[in-house]
Amino acid sequence: MDEIVDQIWNLLHAGANAGIERSPFTMLQAATVGVDGAPAVRNVVLRRASREERSLVFHTDVRSQKVAELRKDARISIVGSDLDAGIQIRLQGIARIVEDPEETRPAWNLSRPRSLIVYRTPLIPGTPVASPEDAFAKADPGEDGESAGFENFCLIDVSISKIDYLNLHPSGHVRVSLEYDGERWRRKWVAP
Repeated sequence: MDEIVDQIWNLLHAGANAGIERSPFTMLQAATVGVDGAPAVRNVVLRRASREERSLVFHTDVRSQKVAELRKDARISIVGSDLDAGIQIRLQGIARIVEDPEETRPAWNLSRPRSLIVYRTPLIPGTPVASPEDAFAKADPGEDGESAGFENFCLIDVSISKIDYLNLHPSGHVRVSLEYDGERWRRKWVAP
C-alpha cells in the first residue's frame, strides 16, 4: 500500500508541476455545495500539491460563484483521472480562500500573462453577455500594468482529509481508502 500512497502524491505533484506537456492530473474537477444547496462541479487547474501539508491549491476569481459557495460551506470534493492508465483519485477536504497579498502575490507572479488576463475583466464570472467578445478583458492593462486584475485573484487551498484511489488494472481492480484522523492517515483496502 505504501507504493500506492507514493503514486497518489506523485501523480498530484506531476499535475501541479506540469510544463508544456500536461499531466492527466493538471485539470481536476472540483465539486462544491451550491448556494442553493445543489451540487456544483467545475474544472480547476492544479497549481500546487503538498503531501507534507496534505494540501492542494488552485487559483480562481474571488468574484466567482465557487468562492461564494465555499464561503457558505467550505467542504469540497476533487476528482482527477488518467483514463489511459485507468486511475481515478478522489479527494475530500476543507477549502480556505486565500486573499492575503503576501500569500497570493507569489502565485500571481509565477503565473503566465495569458492565464491572468481573465482577472482583468470588469464582469463577474458567469455574467450574461450579448456576445463572447463582450466578456473579454482589455488587451492593454493600462496604468496598473502587470498587476491589473490582481484584486480579483485568490487561491483556494484545500486541506485534504480523505483520499479514494481506484486503479482499473487489467489483472484486477485495486481500490484504497485513506482518511486523516488528525494525526495520521488511516489506510484500508476497499472493494472496487
